[in-house]
Amino acid sequence: MAKPDRTLGIVLRRFDFMESSRIVVLCTRDYGVLSFLAKGAHRPKSAFLGAIDLMNVGEARVRVRPGTGLQIIYGFKVLRDNRPFCRDGKRLAHAYRLTELIRMAMPEGRADPDLFDLYRGGIGLFATAANRCLETIAAGIELRTLRALGLLPDLDSCPETGRPLPETGSVGFSAKDGGFVDRSLGERSVPAALPELARTLLSYDGVTLARTEAPAGRLRELRRLIDEMFSWHVGTAPRRSGRSRGHRTGLHG
Repeated sequence: MAKPDRTLGIVLRRFDFMESSRIVVLCTRDYGVLSFLAKGAHRPKSAFLGAIDLMNVGEARVRVRPGTGLQIIYGFKVLRDNRPFCRDGKRLAHAYRLTELIRMAMPEGRADPDLFDLYRGGIGLFATAANRCLETIAAGIELRTLRALGLLPDLDSCPETGRPLPETGSVGFSAKDGGFVDRSLGERSVPAALPELARTLLSYDGVTLARTEAPAGRLRELRRLIDEMFSWHVGTAPRRSGRSRGHRTGLHG
């Protein structure tokens, strides 16, 4: 039998399979989203115990055969566990939303290293940043996801006319036409401060993003527009949830 490959992976889902095994769905850097059989995961001395909890990040030893539905996972070494999300419902809600977004954006079985790195980085920021900065991080990660998918045009000019967007006053917004556009072309007017905020968040590296608390009102407006972009291009926007119910999260089991 060929030696298993090693790949970075994040646990998206897991469920029982027969009496002693589990199916685990991983978002992997090298293979995209795939389902794996973790044989004997329920056995008392299984190496998988505590390892394949949701949103755990780790190194997976896998065997992937293209064209077959269920792959095999032999081990999962946890590099970052989900404990920060178990203790904080707000962090958990943001991590769940990002996870749902990535599941929508990444087709099964198709590798997208840039999108994986964005997901991994976002999970790390949600786990470690100050609570007051989580909304800013969420907006920054969502904008980067749109950009990685090719759905976010240049924020300096109208994608229809090429004219620069104004820095003050208002601009137009139309999800089907690329987002921020000339005021005369948009379905409605929005503050010019919103594309400026989007440009600023995209310019930050992860460290700066994790230390920034953007204006709450502007963030809410911007994230509503981001939702519209996802709904138009992907079919639906990832759910926004409030504080999660700790005993119903399913992070452990």
